[in-house]
Amino acid sequence: MPRAKKVDAELELLTTPTDEPLQASKEEDEIPTTLCEPPKKPKKVATEKQLEAMRLGRIKRDEQIKLRKEAVEQEKANQKKLLEDKIVKKAISIKKKEIKKSNLLDEISDDDTTIEEIKTTIKAKSIPKQVVTTQQPAPKAQPPPAPKAIEIRKPTFYFV
Repeated sequence: MPRAKKVDAELELLTTPTDEPLQASKEEDEIPTTLCEPPKKPKKVATEKQLEAMRLGRIKRDEQIKLRKEAVEQEKANQKKLLEDKIVKKAISIKKKEIKKSNLLDEISDDDTTIEEIKTTIKAKSIPKQVVTTQQPAPKAQPPPAPKAIEIRKPTFYFV
């Protein structure tokens, strides 16, 4: 019984007072290396076809990234151009309004004309805006008024 001898030896070490630190038996310290580290397998080397396929895949990916970036930049440029066109149109309309107002003011002389005359000339010279007329819906027929409710008064009593 080798196991019983091992246990007896450990018991003796524990019971006898010694100044040396306790150590495990040599048999326990030895751990086979096969259990700790599995053998390393050599890394597989990619074949020429695999390397070529990876290279072509990278090229294709780079092309797609470039196309997406160009599409985004093109869209931004279009949006910017549309915004600039709107701003230019608005500026032109504002400038036209200013010119019309200045022409009306130039026609009015600086002499002693009354304010009412100036207002009438401005109204007469102003260009009428195009008004979009829509047919207004016919007024709804109002229902006849409800009859008044009969009021019931409570009698008041005076005791003398």
